Amino acid sequence: MRKTILLMSLTILISHFSIAQNIKPLGIALEGYDYPYAVEYIHLDIQGESLQMAYMDVKPEKPNGKSIMLMHGKNFCGA
Repeated sequence: MRKTILLMSLTILISHFSIAQNIKPLGIALEGYDYPYAVEYIHLDIQGESLQMAYMDVKPEKPNGKSIMLMHGKNFCGA
């Protein structure tokens, strides 16, 4: 019983480390993340600071003349 628990724990631990090695690091602006659409940037000057804002312009498969704009804040992934 004790050997079985030890073996199971060791297997889980080894698989955890092998998965962790496949994780690629991301930049501060999530560079390296595979978004489902192309990411574009707009450069802004706000209160004397030069900033850039990322956005995805997703074209509809069948345009109907209507538009929608979704905005979000930090700690939210657009993918």
